[in-house]
Amino acid sequence: MRTRATKGDKTAQPFCCDPGACAGVMKVLSEKPRLLIVRSLIHGASHVAAIARSTGLAPARVSHHLGRMRLAGVVECSREGQTVVYRINPRIAIEGGMDLGCCTVRFRGL
Repeated sequence: MRTRATKGDKTAQPFCCDPGACAGVMKVLSEKPRLLIVRSLIHGASHVAAIARSTGLAPARVSHHLGRMRLAGVVECSREGQTVVYRINPRIAIEGGMDLGCCTVRFRGL
């Protein structure tokens, strides 16, 4: 699904550039809770409890969807003390949305 720049390559290749890879990423994003989570993360990195509050979803459900999105490369996480913080993958994050390489997802009226 994802492509990587080689050591000598100064420019990263698109996140997904073929229809099959794009379909896989779009399938991950095709569920309403996942779009709500992405919309919440557009504003910046956050932890599960804060995402749950902003989306109205149960924390366990948010955690489940974040796991699926992390496996697809849409979000990434890091640990800050005992808290796990999630963010949109910096390779695809753009102002108000995501650039997947094959297409762009933008949210209006944030």
